[in-house]
Amino acid sequence: MTFDGRVLWKGDDGYEQARQAASWNYRKPDRYPDVIVVAVSVEDVVEAVNLARDRGLKVKARAGGHAWSGSSVRSGMLINLAALNQVSFDADENIASVQPGVKGRDLNMLLAEHQLFFPSGHCPSVGLGGFLLQGGWGWNSRAIGPACLSVVAVDVVTAAGELIHADASQNTDYLWAARGSGSGFFGIVVCFYVKCHPRPTATYTRTDVYALEDLDTILRWALEFEPTQPAEFEFALLGTTPTMPDGTTVRDETALIVMCQALMYDDDEAWHALHRLSECPILDRALHVEEPRQVSFTDLYDGPNSIEPEGVRWSSDGMWTNVKGDDLLEQVRPLFHDVPTPESHVFWYPWRQQDFGDDAAISVQGDLYLAAFAGWHDPAQDERYIAWPGDQMRRMEGISEGIQLADENLWQRPARFLSPENEARLEALRARHDPEGRFHSYLTTSRETW
Repeated sequence: MTFDGRVLWKGDDGYEQARQAASWNYRKPDRYPDVIVVAVSVEDVVEAVNLARDRGLKVKARAGGHAWSGSSVRSGMLINLAALNQVSFDADENIASVQPGVKGRDLNMLLAEHQLFFPSGHCPSVGLGGFLLQGGWGWNSRAIGPACLSVVAVDVVTAAGELIHADASQNTDYLWAARGSGSGFFGIVVCFYVKCHPRPTATYTRTDVYALEDLDTILRWALEFEPTQPAEFEFALLGTTPTMPDGTTVRDETALIVMCQALMYDDDEAWHALHRLSECPILDRALHVEEPRQVSFTDLYDGPNSIEPEGVRWSSDGMWTNVKGDDLLEQVRPLFHDVPTPESHVFWYPWRQQDFGDDAAISVQGDLYLAAFAGWHDPAQDERYIAWPGDQMRRMEGISEGIQLADENLWQRPARFLSPENEARLEALRARHDPEGRFHSYLTTSRETW
């Protein structure tokens, strides 16, 4: 077999560097593939799967490597798809053909000349491969749906080492599973064909900061205020040590950051939506207030990137919930009051219930997304901080509707991420299309799956 890219067996020069580079998280997984294939072409991926079959190796692919748990680094063969980062565009159909290593900000910069955009991940370092497979909760997804629903076709390397095209009329099992099955997908997508959307022309942002002692008031207000805004208004509340975009620190302890964006098509409407944050009943108690300011669409990525920077050891977990009022506040109050480090944060993100239909695996959501992210630097603190997000979510499991795969922590805390019907369908399709289990599925609590 011949490869255009590199094939690094365990013990080869460059292997350990490639293994560590496969995970964006500075906390590297304690798992060692037998071989790492750094693919630079679709043909490399086909050859790699065939090599794995000949050697009896299980396979896992990696695109951006942004999975918090490093779930792509497993036993057997790791295929790194980062160099598959080409984009082409069909202007007649507004369809972009995107390889899995493409980053969201790069795609949207290319689409700007066509006045289009795609609801990519909020962080600029996220590769589209994993992002789309796990559902794709991205920019303006509250208005147009998770990004996986904009996937109209995929090119897939199957367990048999064949390159196929899947769309609404052929190989439909693969398209269904590619829309939301995440790391349980039974193939390797080497190209996504995605429907693009009109580009927001009025993009504004505003960040206000409140003291943690005002938590109950802010959360009650947020629950009432957010549903009165249009779907293109993104309301996020963070519990963390607040550092502003200019690098200044508002407070050297956990505070509440109200970080909102409007991605609309009318400047007055966008400005007004953000200006309404001044309706907060305790605005006079705010530690920091700013006027709505216009930013470029691509500059919007800078905010999330500053909250979750590279070079930090990370652990995460999250859940959807439909609980409201005092029952919700009683559960989340300890979460906000227990943020363990300056880098750590709690994420509160209201959603809108959406109909995913029958043509996608994605099938779990709620009215509100809650997540906990532990960030630290000292490896000696790993045991404590790795456990913190899962412990918090485990404590609140009574109000959970399930999780989204973007922040999955299945290796520590099993949780529902598909409806029972879709989970059963996915496993039946896996048995049909990958009967030998060539591709690793989800990274779970059982070390047998590692």
